[in-house]
Amino acid sequence: MLIRSILLTLVAALASPVFAGGDDYDAANDVKGAGPAYFGFVRDARGAALVDAQVILQSKKGKPVVLKSNVLGLYRGHIHKDVLPDDVQISCLKLGYQQTKITRRTPPGATAMFIETECVMRRL
Repeated sequence: MLIRSILLTLVAALASPVFAGGDDYDAANDVKGAGPAYFGFVRDARGAALVDAQVILQSKKGKPVVLKSNVLGLYRGHIHKDVLPDDVQISCLKLGYQQTKITRRTPPGATAMFIETECVMRRL
């Protein structure tokens, strides 16, 4: 039952037109030259969603891309298609919290259209 509930929440989140802290995904992230989609959730140690957490996608070259998590803790965005996913470091920030773990579900070296991560944070 819990797995079904989680799957229904995930389907609803991905079907929703609101992503990355309230930005319209199509207008904000679906730009010419965009590479794979980076997406995932920011949660506290108990598994609760953290809203308005910053998710930073930092490539070895270039400016960081800063995204915000929405009410479900979901974030989504892109880095330019010329940047290899293995060259992107992902970190999370939220006032009053410290990042404790980041799990990258897409294996390094994989050619993928979606790079999934989960960021776990603990309250200070």
